Amino acid sequence: MNSSPEKGSPASIARRMFSLPTLISLGLAAAFLVFVATRLDLDPAATWRQLESASPGYLILAAAVHYSTFLFRGLRWRMLLNNVSDESDRGAGIFQCSQLVLLGWFANSVAWLRLGDAYRAYLYHDESGAPFVRTMGTILSERLIDVAIMVALLALVLPFLVGAGPGGAWTVAATALALLGMLGLAVMLIAVARGGEGGPTQRILTRMPTPLATWLLERYRQFRDGAIQSLKRVPLAGLWGLLAWLAEILRMYLVAQGLGLDVSPALIVFATLANSLLTLAPTPGGVGAVEVGLAGLFRQLSGLSTPAVLALVLVDRSISYLSVIATGAILFLLRWALRYRRRATGSRAGAGNAARDKGA
Repeated sequence: MNSSPEKGSPASIARRMFSLPTLISLGLAAAFLVFVATRLDLDPAATWRQLESASPGYLILAAAVHYSTFLFRGLRWRMLLNNVSDESDRGAGIFQCSQLVLLGWFANSVAWLRLGDAYRAYLYHDESGAPFVRTMGTILSERLIDVAIMVALLALVLPFLVGAGPGGAWTVAATALALLGMLGLAVMLIAVARGGEGGPTQRILTRMPTPLATWLLERYRQFRDGAIQSLKRVPLAGLWGLLAWLAEILRMYLVAQGLGLDVSPALIVFATLANSLLTLAPTPGGVGAVEVGLAGLFRQLSGLSTPAVLALVLVDRSISYLSVIATGAILFLLRWALRYRRRATGSRAGAGNAARDKGA
């Protein structure tokens, strides 16, 4: 009898997320934070006093605004998915997509190398029947829209920051432009490299064994459909994405207000965008890179003291990182329990029907 955990169960998911690579990356991030803390002239008492002075009302509002970003991102992803849906899948709902986006962030927060995107695509495939590869294509389009909005916002705020500290500002801008260029090039190559008769993709695959070539060609077409065909009604998708970014920017602004810190709106926008880029570090949720990077940017580009900067980073990360882990874990367990209950009910109903048929 196979006693291994059911695929998709809490034990199975936990084993993947808390694997040895994840624990190693968390350990390295913690060691890096300790190293930086011991090298800097930190004042824990002053930082604690800054935290104690925070206004709870602002921080609660900041958390509420932060979670609205999942609604906006869910609306956008639903649009991209429905642009490529067909009769073979069951379509996407707003509430479902928002939940899956949150679960993807949760997985990114506890697993290494941003596995949350693949996990989100797997969940949607499992629940709707949509092809996994096609769903991953829609996530690529989603990333392209995000980075395009990021570059546009950076272009707006950079003129206000260059005089305060051009080094860090231009590094973030160059990184965002490089990401936009790479994602744009990837989408262009996918669009040009058609998988039809006589296309370059098929010419390459004809050199492979027929079953493998057929399988790869079908997967490529699914991915291409997800990445290209989902980019319909781009202005509306961009609007939902912009609202999601504005929610994150407003979160950091409210945190600064709650701590009584005078931070320019341009720096708030810039720090929020830099936060997102720093989460691309291979550690879970960018742990280590985000905290040190944000603290360095605020110290370079503002007149805040070190205790004030640390308080701002700690509170903002508590909302955008730690709370997502807690909320995502609760949502994951609730969804799994509901799914398990439905399967158990279906099994009992099936067994009852079989017994009645046998009796008849």
